[in-house]
Amino acid sequence: MLKQCLKGIIAFIFFYNTAFAQMESPRSPFVFSKFISGTVLQKDGGVVKALLDYNTITQEMMFDNNGKKLVLDKETIGNIDTLYFDSRKFIPARAVFFERLTNTPVTLYIQYKNKAVNSKATIGAGGGSNNSIGGFIGVKQTKGTTYVDYDMTLPENYELKSENVFWLQKKGVFYEASNLKKVEKLFSEKSSQIESFVKENNIDLNKIEDFKKLIVFCNQ
Repeated sequence: MLKQCLKGIIAFIFFYNTAFAQMESPRSPFVFSKFISGTVLQKDGGVVKALLDYNTITQEMMFDNNGKKLVLDKETIGNIDTLYFDSRKFIPARAVFFERLTNTPVTLYIQYKNKAVNSKATIGAGGGSNNSIGGFIGVKQTKGTTYVDYDMTLPENYELKSENVFWLQKKGVFYEASNLKKVEKLFSEKSSQIESFVKENNIDLNKIEDFKKLIVFCNQ
């Protein structure tokens, strides 16, 4: 059903002059500040245009169907090869979506992942914080159809806590690359060179551009 909806919304596509960034708004859990035109390359060779955005809290790729924000279902995702947003590429992986960051034999990907944290959370008797996002995510009913409605920005008393994960794909297998040791393990023959490169270039693995530089170097 959702696959048919994707094809049916071509008429509602509007092309935006969007400045692409890692996260366009510090208060938005979405990768883009609004749903933008994306090209869906399917595994069967089909190509579909849709208004898409990725929710980094729920880890869901969503599409705008005439004003309604719907989540791509498993069947549709299972037939997706790549999502293109201008020069950026996203692929379905590990039940979520990764963005491809390098065009190298051992490829660097990022899994955008955020947590909504209540900046005014109260500490309960058990010592835990009340971090529920309350009404941030709502469910609406219209003409017998239930769909999820997501606000594009967080309530004022919430902030985003980044939990992004970097992944390296080698020979079709994904490996988590959360620290330098894990990177060196995949490039064991260049371990000493990697350490020197990191020190000489002040590489910070928490920064996307620095991580990209490192992986390009490792692939040389």
